[in-house]
Amino acid sequence: MRTVLFVCVENTFRSVLSEALFNATAPRGWRAESAGVQAAPSINPVVPELLREIGIELGPKTPRTVTPEITARATRVVTFGCLDRCPIGAREKAEDWPIPGATGKTREELRAIRDELRRRVADLSARLEASTVSAKSA
Repeated sequence: MRTVLFVCVENTFRSVLSEALFNATAPRGWRAESAGVQAAPSINPVVPELLREIGIELGPKTPRTVTPEITARATRVVTFGCLDRCPIGAREKAEDWPIPGATGKTREELRAIRDELRRRVADLSARLEASTVSAKSA
């Protein structure tokens, strides 16, 4: 099983949304995890609501801190402006998505962030699926 690791600062909003969005439509053989460089005590309470609006149930989720072991297990790493604080090994397999966090945002702005993450996750899934198919046919 290949893994995409989504990393934001606190593992409370962007990375949690991205993990859930990816896992809801993951290409065969892929799954997502998330972590934060300074994990907070709990996820943003709006995340389950934002996901439920588009038919995804989050289930129990507690933020966790990214470690070298988690990074080493990941096939791909997606960061949200914190690549410079990720463990060694992340940079070689990372891409950074410049998407704002939830602080100070209205519900409509949060929905717009969710929808942008959904678009980017769909694009990433398509790219991963294409690379998996081309690797098999090579």
